Amino acid sequence: MSLILLFSMSVGILFFLVLFVVIKHYVVPKSTYQKRISSIHQLNTVDASRAMNSLATARGTAQNMDDQSFHNRVIKPLIEYLERHFLELTPAALAETIQHKIIVAGLKNKLSVGGFSMIMTIFIGFMTYFAHRYTATHTLAPVQVAMCLLLGAILGGAMPMVMLNSAISRRKERMLRQLPELLDLMCVSVQAGLTFEAAIRKIIQRTTGDLIDEFSVAMDDMKMGMPRRQALRSMANRCDLQELSLFVTSLIQSERLGTSIGGTLTIQANNMRERRRQAVKAEALKAPIKILFPLVLFIFPALFVVILMPVVLALIKHF
Repeated sequence: MSLILLFSMSVGILFFLVLFVVIKHYVVPKSTYQKRISSIHQLNTVDASRAMNSLATARGTAQNMDDQSFHNRVIKPLIEYLERHFLELTPAALAETIQHKIIVAGLKNKLSVGGFSMIMTIFIGFMTYFAHRYTATHTLAPVQVAMCLLLGAILGGAMPMVMLNSAISRRKERMLRQLPELLDLMCVSVQAGLTFEAAIRKIIQRTTGDLIDEFSVAMDDMKMGMPRRQALRSMANRCDLQELSLFVTSLIQSERLGTSIGGTLTIQANNMRERRRQAVKAEALKAPIKILFPLVLFIFPALFVVILMPVVLALIKHF
């Protein structure tokens, strides 16, 4: 009976929310618009202009009220306050490591060190609670209880770091796939007569991706007065990709020696394409080893059943 009552309440709440959204987004704006139009038609030109000014003032006031919403007034300051305190409680070495990983993952504008520390604390709390619940429902020795709680805390702290490392690996893979194409575009643009900065700007305008975002940040740094070699080194440190670091090093060396950037880009594009081809060949050579486990676990047992089962049945029938 309680399940039926709970289901009925859930359906009622869902119906109310759908009806509220429909009224708010379709009925109320339409009626408000009609009232404004009718009031403007009933006024003369001066009154109509005054009415439009009052409407603009009211719209600005409403926008200011939206800016002072519950999220901006309470939730956002509370989160910032917690992030600052969690940052103060985080050890310096761990905070530096987390900061580097956040930058490499491309989450600098979405996640802070304090926020990540807060997420780690929440995971540690949840996993420790689940471990405590497990120890409460099982008869264990005190040492086993302590080990379970410690294991839960370690798993809770490791899970956010594993997810962050996974995001870093996926981002590096995307940038590595985009790098040969980007070098080819740079090579063609520079050989067509554009400077290195102009070629990068043209590529940024026409393509998208994680690597393009990093080059865009590097171009912004150059606009702010940072030297090109320093901006490129900062980009290589943010990406933490070996191939990109080699490319940046070759560009800086070419600039110091005064050699042609076009020739350097051509050599780097050929080398990067060859490295990518070798990486694909290496992955292809790993395929037979990777397919061995599905064969042993799933395909070979089925083949054995199909081949040997008639023989076994015949032996059972005769003997």
